[in-house]
Amino acid sequence: MLYQSYKDPAKVEAMRTNLESQILALESTGQRVAPGLHAELGTLYLQSGNKGKAKAFYIKERDTWPESRGLMNAVIDNLDKEPKRQTETPK
Repeated sequence: MLYQSYKDPAKVEAMRTNLESQILALESTGQRVAPGLHAELGTLYLQSGNKGKAKAFYIKERDTWPESRGLMNAVIDNLDKEPKRQTETPK
């Protein structure tokens, strides 16, 4: 599906919906979500401009898979940083 979404960007919404449904189904039955799926869904939300949902899924990835803690903390920290604003007008 990821390859198809790159090939045809119109399929990204369907991919995001499908991935979220799969994750919710796994979580509702108490199964552990495979590594990277929360992060992938977070990235799809980030690409669509939904920073809040992206961060929530990055946190789920970090908390579910401790091996990803370093990377996910870096991604979350970057989301939390506000872009630096120029305080001086260029001369």
